[in-house]
Formats: sequence, structure tokens, C-alpha cells
Amino acid sequence: MLLLWHHLFYQHPEFGLVTFHTARLAKVCVAIFVILSGYGFSESVKHKNVGLFQFYKNRLIAIYSNYWFIALIFVFIGVFFIGITLQSAFTSHAYAKFIVQMTGFHRFVYDEYGYNATWWYMSVIIPLILLFPFIHDAVKKYGLFALLCFFALLIHEKPIVLVLNEWLLPFALGIYLSQRNHISTISRWLGTFGWWRYIILLVAITLIAAFRTYSPLLNETKIDWLFGLLIILFTFEFTTTAQLVNKPLYILGGHLFNVFLFHTFIYYYFWREFIYSFNNPILIFLVLLFLCIAISKVIEYAKEFIGFYFITKKLQGLKVPLAMEISFQQNTPADARISRR
Repeated sequence: MLLLWHHLFYQHPEFGLVTFHTARLAKVCVAIFVILSGYGFSESVKHKNVGLFQFYKNRLIAIYSNYWFIALIFVFIGVFFIGITLQSAFTSHAYAKFIVQMTGFHRFVYDEYGYNATWWYMSVIIPLILLFPFIHDAVKKYGLFALLCFFALLIHEKPIVLVLNEWLLPFALGIYLSQRNHISTISRWLGTFGWWRYIILLVAITLIAAFRTYSPLLNETKIDWLFGLLIILFTFEFTTTAQLVNKPLYILGGHLFNVFLFHTFIYYYFWREFIYSFNNPILIFLVLLFLCIAISKVIEYAKEFIGFYFITKKLQGLKVPLAMEISFQQNTPADARISRR
């Protein structure tokens, strides 16, 4: 939701100062994604004997299969129905640059955002997946010292690690929180304050938001590792107490990666005039959110129909649930099943 709010209004002060400034602050969603990715990857290997090859195989197949599936749909629509050609998206060597963009390493290769500007994040998350085993071991062995080293990279005047410089610390922080079980520890400590914990967290979030905006040091995304962590803690505490919001957030979370990959096509490339025609920021946001979830549901039905997850799980070498196996068999013609065998 922060992602949609950020992209909709961070360049539109005409919708009011509150909308404009909160949209600029909402870029913290990137740090939240990175922290939770580090945390989630660490949880996925905790107490498990997962080899390096299997980890890479599982993660890269999962991310690339979804990335390429969404790109196939929306680039096809963009090129053949909307008139957004590859040549119009790149200054030169359009096909070669698009292929590089599909690897997710384009931000390391050329200084263009490519066919979809939002896909710059693929140049962050894919390298972080490749670096995860090494960062995981470093954080496990050196703990806070490793975090301090990543902090030193972050505050350096010039980026030392291209593209990843400001995202290594939040990624390592997520890993650290998982390894030490600190989310639960912090939650228990906050629980001693009762309902006051929400006030404490909201005040802390507000202070960091002001610091992020006005401080000459550690401003903008450089403080988002802390800003994002506070938002994660608040959301964790709030959803633990307010059970009614769990299910809606769970549903939204299930569509997160799809929506990240295609929402820019909806609000910017394809239906820009329609989306902004509602004038009111809340209505604009809700319309985009509704459209994105509806489109994502259609995409998920299409994936289920063609056996997308059955195929990816087979490629990953993971156990396929019986229901998925039956569904795949029912949706696949007999001659195709024989050829696959």
C-alpha cells in the first residue's frame, strides 16, 4: 500500500502538502521489502540443512519465473495494443537492453530504467539473493560488528557498492533480527507498556519521519533501515491485537509481488488519465488498489490453469501437493502429459 501511495503522488504536490509529503516518505516501502526479504530468507534456512545450490535454485526460479511471466503479459500488451514499443523505452540497442533488464542486472549495466521503471528493484533483490549466504554467515559470526560495517558503507559520502550501497544494511538487519529472534524479544518488551506501546511507536515513527526529511545527515533513504523497522514493529503489534485486519492484509500480501511487478503499467503507462480522473487522493489510491488486486487474481487463476506453480515446484525439486498435481493433470491434455513424462 505504501508502494502504491508513493508512486501515485510523490511527483504531484497539487494534491496537497500532506499527500505529497507522505507519498515521499512512503518510499520507505523499499527498505521494508529489503528488511523482510533478509528476515524471510533467514527464516527459510533456520534449523534446516539447505545447500547453497538448492537455496539459489529455489529463490531464483521463484523470482525469475514470476518476473518473466508478468513481463510477458504486460510487455506484449504494451507493444501490440498500447503502442509502447521497446524502441520508445530505450535510447539505443533496445532489444539487447531489454534482455539485460530481464536478467535483473540492468542498473549495473546502463543508466536507464528500461521498459518499466519500477523494475529497478530487481537489480537490488536478485544480487541480494546471490549475496545472502555470505551476508548470513557474516552476520551470524560477527553480529553487531557486521551491521556496523554495513552502516559504514551506508554513510560513506560516495556509494561504494553500486546500486546496493544503501540496501545492504536493511537486508543484513533483517537477517540479524531473524537469527537472534529479536522481533519476538522486542514485542515482549513493548507488551510491558500495554496500549501505550502504540503511542510510543507512532511517536518514534513521526520523529524519524521528521529526521528523514530535515536532517542534513542520514536523510532520505539512508535512515529508512530504522524508519522501516519501526513501521514493521508497529504493524506487527497492531495486527497481533487487531485480528480483524489480519485477513485483509494477508490477502493483500499474497498479491504483493504481482502488484509490484505490474502496477506501474496500470497507473502510469496504460490507464493514467482514468486513474487520476478521480481527483481525490484516497479515491485514486483505492481505485488503483482494487484494480491491481483484481488483475492479480486473474493472473493467479491463469497461473493455476496452466500449472505454473506445479512446473516451478518441479523445477525447484520441491514436493508438489497432491491437490496441485491433480489440478495440473486435469488441466493438461493427455498427449501433453505423455510428452512431459
